[in-house]
Order: sequence, then C-alpha cells, then structure tokens
Amino acid sequence: MGQPAAQNRVLTPAACMRRKRQALYDADFVQCKLQIPNSFAEHLKGLKARHKMRGLDHVVSAMIRKAIIAYSAAELVPPPPPEDHMNMKQIAVHIPREHHAFLEAIAHRNRGIPLGAALETVGAYVKDLTPAPVQLPLIE
Repeated sequence: MGQPAAQNRVLTPAACMRRKRQALYDADFVQCKLQIPNSFAEHLKGLKARHKMRGLDHVVSAMIRKAIIAYSAAELVPPPPPEDHMNMKQIAVHIPREHHAFLEAIAHRNRGIPLGAALETVGAYVKDLTPAPVQLPLIE
C-alpha cells in the first residue's frame, strides 16, 4: 500500500539547515557571529584552501585549538588594527563551547575587545594549521 505521509514529505533547504544546526547545538557547539576585517577573512580563506578544509568552521576551530595548546588567554595580546579595519565582514561560525570560552577569555583579558578582534589575535599568533607532532607512547 502507500507509504506513510511522513516519508513522502520533501524537506526544504531551511528544514535541512535547521536540523543541521540542532545537531550542532546538541553536540555542544555555539554559533558565533564575528565582525572581521576583509583582509583577515581572505587570510582565513587562504588557510582553508591551503589545508583543504571543508569550511570556515573547521579553520577557526583548528586555529583556536592550536592556540589553546600553545598559549594561555593572558599571553595573547591583540595586534594593531590592519589597514582595512574599517572594511568589515560578518561571518557566522559554529565552534565548540570551549573554543568560544577561550575567545571570550581573550576578549575579557584585553578589556572587552569584540570576539572578532579576539579571533584576529589568535590568527596573529597561529600562522600555520598543521597539527603539532605527537609523541607516540613507548612500547612497554
């Protein structure tokens, strides 16, 4: 006989996106809307292409992950603003909650700078996204 009505329903792109976002929120991710200069946005796109990453979410997460390993939030000092600091672009990324907390710690430590500037600070310290070498455990 016929299929149930739920199986015949076609999902719209908005419904698919809603389902993807809900899965991210369930996995303890946070959506960040960041204002960054166009030059930094181009830098992120270059890192994405160079490391063959799927999206800006992955680039930002890898950058923050590497900064968490190498630096504390107190060590990261924002660089001077770039020449195009008035030409801003808004990006929205989904990052793990602990990465968002690290960006907020940088922002708080530097007198409440915006999260976009905190991400620029991380970008000033993390130039390459290749994973750090890992010491393999010795055979017992």
